[in-house]
Amino acid sequence: RLQESCWRAGRGPDALDVPHTESPGLDAGPSISPPHTSTLESMRITVALTPTLLREPRHHAVAVVDVLRATTSLVTMLENGLLRAIISDNIQQARKLALNNFALLCGEVKAQPPAGFDYGNSPAEFAGLSFKGKSAVLFTTNGTRALSAAAAAPFVIAAALVNRRAAAQRLVAEAARRKLDIAIVCAGVERGTAFSLEDSAAAGAIVEAAMEADATIAMTDASWAALHLWRWYRGDAMRLFRQSKHGRALHDLGFDGDLAYAAQLDIYESVPLLYDDDGVNVLRTRVPRAKG
Repeated sequence: RLQESCWRAGRGPDALDVPHTESPGLDAGPSISPPHTSTLESMRITVALTPTLLREPRHHAVAVVDVLRATTSLVTMLENGLLRAIISDNIQQARKLALNNFALLCGEVKAQPPAGFDYGNSPAEFAGLSFKGKSAVLFTTNGTRALSAAAAAPFVIAAALVNRRAAAQRLVAEAARRKLDIAIVCAGVERGTAFSLEDSAAAGAIVEAAMEADATIAMTDASWAALHLWRWYRGDAMRLFRQSKHGRALHDLGFDGDLAYAAQLDIYESVPLLYDDDGVNVLRTRVPRAKG
């Protein structure tokens, strides 16, 4: 009963042992000084707390974050040999794409796999499977919509805590090479229309890794806010998930394994890259060379 009451309050059982005499404050974690170079000359990094807040996507290298669970699932599937992940933002299109491409059909509606789908959207389940040489179509409530919304940007990746450092380093390198700014887009909740605590904090984790890769990057108010949110949790993603509405919902549905899996930091090097394949949004770890 005590454990369950802690979950309902947005805290895990370990919260009983958290001292109340010390607050992490906004400066918790390693310090990052503001860049010494002019912000007019520096690459900027910002965070879009929902997909609709991404301004001028064509001027940004973009990382989309849906830590619970779509981008964590995508990283895991590609790490386990998936040839390509075809992204769909509506269920009818997803079924058609799977049929036309001889692909597995994966995804969720209200966190559960719809009828006729081969798999749901469980990264913990995907971690135990081999996808070598296979293709998959993924449809989810928030994550695949966010990826589709970001597709106008010249460089888009899927990022999560499990590939945080690799994603941040790739993002910084591509932004510098292409002379772009960086935007981290949170998938959010309610079909991308509302703020998500876990995506915003995970975006802060990626900001932290990006600043470690290049300390001259200029920060916006949104990227500072996300960074401070991540640091407030001091790297304890499970505590973050226990306090988020979506994390608590997944717990109630029995997806504790997914929460523990998605909370892991920097365990993978795979960085899924989004590209257009004849009008279809596809993710691979390497984009095929243009024909001809």
